[in-house]
Amino acid sequence: MNLLNKCTNNEIELLKEAGIIIEDKDYTKEELERHESKIIEHIMSQSSAQIQKLHNQYSNIFRVINEYLYN
Repeated sequence: MNLLNKCTNNEIELLKEAGIIIEDKDYTKEELERHESKIIEHIMSQSSAQIQKLHNQYSNIFRVINEYLYN
């Protein structure tokens, strides 16, 4: 799946904040699993007051990744 084509510009910026640079390519399931883990690590490294807010911001990215991984 080409994550760049599935994400909005805002979501691409969120991924950059998590340390993920998205390329215009088809990602393997393993690569997407690593990205998902990195997003989770990024969220959990923030203050507890920010975790829910960040989870909501990244929720569509999680949905896109999980639709590909589990369908």
